[in-house]
Amino acid sequence: MAKLKLESFDAENNTALLSLDSSVYTLDVLYGAAYALIDRAYVLLDKQSREGGKGSRFIVHLRGKRKLNKDTIANLSGEFSNELLSQALRRKVVKQNGALIEEIVTQAIAGAAGAALPQDFAEEEDDLDFLDDPLGIAVPWEEKFSKNKKES
Repeated sequence: MAKLKLESFDAENNTALLSLDSSVYTLDVLYGAAYALIDRAYVLLDKQSREGGKGSRFIVHLRGKRKLNKDTIANLSGEFSNELLSQALRRKVVKQNGALIEEIVTQAIAGAAGAALPQDFAEEEDDLDFLDDPLGIAVPWEEKFSKNKKES
């Protein structure tokens, strides 16, 4: 039996029904693949148990946001299949390298937090005083506007 199968296509309602084996893909992989299509189609996910209670299948309902023909919906289901593989690979890479990713992020955050600590600036001695204004920028409001009154 095929892992991903286009079960039906209804041109009148602009929908397609896909099914895939739930033992192959996890639910979060399915969510990731569905999210990738939400700009072009409405996606409804369902789960159906097999007869006899052995295993289950995910049922994916795709409804185009625009009118789709059979070729377009077939391409969309192919993109969905490719996105399933992509999401499964991402999950595997994160699972295998989770500790390394966490260590890199921890070091980056620690480096950013420790880069500009106040004690680092305390070592530098300078002769500047907060009252010094060599460029004449800090002119009090009264002085600035009292000159205009005297000139009038």
